[in-house]
Amino acid sequence: MATFPLTMDKHIIFCIIGFVFFILQFFRQGFKYQIISAFAIAGTLLLYINDSSAWRYGVGALELVLVILIFTVMTIEKKKEEQKMLAAKQAEELAAAEGAMQAAGDENHE
Repeated sequence: MATFPLTMDKHIIFCIIGFVFFILQFFRQGFKYQIISAFAIAGTLLLYINDSSAWRYGVGALELVLVILIFTVMTIEKKKEEQKMLAAKQAEELAAAEGAMQAAGDENHE
Protein backbone atom coordinates (compact mmCIF):
# COMPACT_ATOMS: atom_id res chain seq x y z
CA MET A 1 0.00 0.00 0.00
CA ALA A 2 1.47 3.35 -1.02
CA THR A 3 -0.29 5.84 1.21
CA PHE A 4 2.61 8.23 1.34
CA PRO A 5 5.31 9.20 -1.11
CA LEU A 6 7.41 6.83 1.01
CA THR A 7 7.38 3.10 0.67
CA MET A 8 6.24 1.10 3.68
CA ASP A 9 9.76 0.14 4.78
CA LYS A 10 10.98 3.75 4.55
CA HIS A 11 7.91 4.89 6.47
CA ILE A 12 8.64 2.38 9.23
CA ILE A 13 12.28 3.55 9.41
CA PHE A 14 11.13 7.18 9.55
CA CYS A 15 8.69 6.35 12.35
CA ILE A 16 11.34 4.51 14.36
CA ILE A 17 13.80 7.40 14.02
CA GLY A 18 11.12 9.99 14.87
CA PHE A 19 9.82 7.96 17.82
CA VAL A 20 13.30 7.42 19.28
CA PHE A 21 14.22 11.09 18.74
CA PHE A 22 11.16 12.42 20.58
CA ILE A 23 11.46 9.85 23.39
CA LEU A 24 15.11 10.85 23.92
CA GLN A 25 14.14 14.53 23.84
CA PHE A 26 11.42 13.84 26.40
CA PHE A 27 13.88 12.18 28.78
CA ARG A 28 16.40 14.96 28.16
CA GLN A 29 14.07 17.98 28.42
CA GLY A 30 10.90 16.57 29.96
CA PHE A 31 8.31 18.39 27.86
CA LYS A 32 5.02 16.50 27.57
CA TYR A 33 4.46 17.47 23.94
CA GLN A 34 7.54 15.43 23.01
CA ILE A 35 6.03 12.18 24.27
CA ILE A 36 2.77 12.99 22.48
CA SER A 37 4.75 13.70 19.29
CA ALA A 38 6.51 10.35 19.57
CA PHE A 39 3.22 8.50 19.73
CA ALA A 40 1.65 10.64 17.00
CA ILE A 41 4.47 9.65 14.66
CA ALA A 42 4.17 5.99 15.60
CA GLY A 43 0.39 6.27 15.20
CA THR A 44 0.76 6.81 11.47
CA LEU A 45 1.69 3.14 11.23
CA LEU A 46 -1.92 2.30 12.11
CA LEU A 47 -2.73 2.96 8.45
CA TYR A 48 -1.23 -0.42 7.57
CA ILE A 49 -3.64 -2.38 9.78
CA ASN A 50 -6.70 -1.94 7.56
CA ASP A 51 -7.34 -0.74 4.00
CA SER A 52 -10.85 0.65 4.46
CA SER A 53 -11.45 4.35 3.96
CA ALA A 54 -13.32 4.54 7.29
CA TRP A 55 -10.17 3.30 9.02
CA ARG A 56 -8.04 5.85 7.17
CA TYR A 57 -10.37 8.68 8.16
CA GLY A 58 -10.34 7.41 11.74
CA VAL A 59 -6.55 7.39 11.84
CA GLY A 60 -6.53 10.83 10.21
CA ALA A 61 -8.94 12.14 12.86
CA LEU A 62 -6.77 10.64 15.60
CA GLU A 63 -3.67 12.28 14.14
CA LEU A 64 -5.50 15.62 13.90
CA VAL A 65 -6.50 15.39 17.56
CA LEU A 66 -2.92 14.53 18.52
CA VAL A 67 -1.52 17.49 16.54
CA ILE A 68 -4.01 19.86 18.19
CA LEU A 69 -3.08 18.36 21.57
CA ILE A 70 0.63 18.83 20.83
CA PHE A 71 0.18 22.53 20.04
CA THR A 72 -2.06 23.03 23.08
CA VAL A 73 0.42 21.36 25.42
CA MET A 74 3.31 23.28 23.83
CA THR A 75 1.50 26.58 24.46
CA ILE A 76 0.73 25.70 28.08
CA GLU A 77 4.27 24.50 28.75
CA LYS A 78 5.76 27.60 27.14
CA LYS A 79 3.64 29.86 29.36
CA LYS A 80 4.68 27.91 32.46
CA GLU A 81 8.34 28.12 31.41
CA GLU A 82 8.03 31.90 30.88
CA GLN A 83 6.41 32.28 34.31
CA LYS A 84 9.25 30.31 35.92
CA MET A 85 11.85 32.46 34.20
CA LEU A 86 10.04 35.66 35.22
CA ALA A 87 9.78 34.49 38.84
CA ALA A 88 13.49 33.57 38.87
CA LYS A 89 14.41 36.96 37.40
CA GLN A 90 12.28 38.78 39.99
CA ALA A 91 13.83 36.75 42.81
CA GLU A 92 17.29 37.56 41.46
CA GLU A 93 16.49 41.28 41.26
CA LEU A 94 15.03 41.22 44.78
CA ALA A 95 18.13 39.50 46.14
CA ALA A 96 20.36 42.04 44.38
CA ALA A 97 18.32 44.94 45.79
CA GLU A 98 18.46 43.48 49.30
CA GLY A 99 22.20 42.97 48.95
CA ALA A 100 22.65 46.58 47.84
CA MET A 101 20.53 47.85 50.74
CA GLN A 102 22.49 45.74 53.19
CA ALA A 103 25.79 47.00 51.76
CA ALA A 104 24.55 50.59 52.04
CA GLY A 105 23.48 49.95 55.63
CA ASP A 106 26.89 48.50 56.47
CA GLU A 107 28.60 51.62 55.08
CA ASN A 108 26.45 53.90 57.25
CA HIS A 109 27.42 52.03 60.43
CA GLU A 110 31.13 52.49 59.86
